Amino acid sequence: MADHADVAIIGAGVIGCSVAFHLARLGRPSVCLVEKEALPGSGSTSKANGGIRAQFTTEINVAMSLASMTILDALADEIGEPPLYQKAGYLFLTDDPARLSAMTAAAAFQRARGVSVEVLDAAGVRAKAPYAAGPILGGTFGPRDGFIDPGGLTNFFLREATRSGVRALYGAEVTAIERGESGAYRLLTTAGEVRAPVVVDAAGPFAGRVAALVGADVPVEPVRRHILISGPCLSLPRMIPMTIDADSGVLIRREGNRVLIAYSNPDEPPGFNTAFDPDFPLRIAEKLDARFPAVGEAGLDIKRSWAGLYEVTPDHHAVIGPVPGLPGFFVVAGFSGHGVMHAPAAGRAVAEMIVRGRSESMDVAALSIERFARGEAIHETMVL
Repeated sequence: MADHADVAIIGAGVIGCSVAFHLARLGRPSVCLVEKEALPGSGSTSKANGGIRAQFTTEINVAMSLASMTILDALADEIGEPPLYQKAGYLFLTDDPARLSAMTAAAAFQRARGVSVEVLDAAGVRAKAPYAAGPILGGTFGPRDGFIDPGGLTNFFLREATRSGVRALYGAEVTAIERGESGAYRLLTTAGEVRAPVVVDAAGPFAGRVAALVGADVPVEPVRRHILISGPCLSLPRMIPMTIDADSGVLIRREGNRVLIAYSNPDEPPGFNTAFDPDFPLRIAEKLDARFPAVGEAGLDIKRSWAGLYEVTPDHHAVIGPVPGLPGFFVVAGFSGHGVMHAPAAGRAVAEMIVRGRSESMDVAALSIERFARGEAIHETMVL
C-alpha cells in the first residue's frame, strides 16, 4: 500500500529535516521524509565540519548565513542545553599583502550588510590565536561566526517535525519517480511507494541522480573532502575560533580535547568515493606544522579521521527552488560545503515556497536553477 502525503522530502539529512520542520511550523504536517540510509542524518550531514560564518563575498551567502543565525538564536530556548550554535568566531589570517587587502575589502562589504567583522593587525591575530606560528600580517574575525553540531541540529529539526505529525521512511532509496495525469508524483523506493503532489529533492550529493529520475538536469556533483582529528592537544585553549590560514588553506578548530583539521584538496576529482586516503595527511603535514605547530606535535588519530562528500555546483552555491517544467518538484541541494550553516534559512525558504507560493522571509531568486542557463553564475572568493 502506498504512503500518501502532501509533501515527500527525499533526504533526511540536516537540509531535508529543516524543510520538514519549517513545513510543520507553517501548518503543513502531512510530510513524509524518504531516506535511503537506516538512520536520519547519517549521510553527508554526519561527516560535516559544522562551521557557520557570515564572512562571505556574495550577497546571497551573507544573507543566508545571517538568516540562519537569526533562526538559530530564536530557537535557542527550545533547543536548550547544551547549545547547538557555539559563537566561537571565525578567524582568517594571512601574511600576504594582496590577500589582506582583499580580506579588508571583503570585511567592508560584509559590514555594509550587517555582518559583525573586524580587521586585525598581526598583534590582533596573535591575541586571538597565540597558537598560530610563522609570519602574520593580519586577518579578519567574525564574533558571531562559530560552529553548529550537525547531528544535534538534525535531530532537533526531526524531533519537532515528528511531534507535529511528520513521518519518516528509512532504508528507502528512491529508484524511480513517476508523474501521473493528476500531476502527483509516485516515488518507488526500496521500502515501498510514496505518493505526493509535491516532492523536495534534498538528497545532498545524490540530488543530481534523484532529479534525473524525473528528467531534470540538476548540476550537483559529489566531491570527497577529508577531516583529520589530532591526538590530545592540551596546549591550546579549550575554545578557539575556527582558524583559517588563508595562505595555505589549512583550518583548525577544537573537537573536545583534540583538534579538527580540514583542507580542501583542489585536485580531488568528482565522485562518490568516501574512502579515507592514507596519503592525504602528507599533503598538509608541512603546512600544518608551519602554521599550527602545537597541533602538528599532537599527531593525527587516523582512526578518528574520516572522509565525506561535498555536494558541489558549478559556482559553489546552492540550488534552491522549483524546477521549470515540473510543477511541484523542488530542489534544495548543492550547498558546496555550506549545507549545515545554511540549513535553517534554506529549509524555511523552501517551506514558504510550498505553503505560500514564494519565499517570504528572504529573496533566494539568485539560487534558482535557471541561473545556469542564463549565464548568471555567482562568484564566491571565500571558499573553504
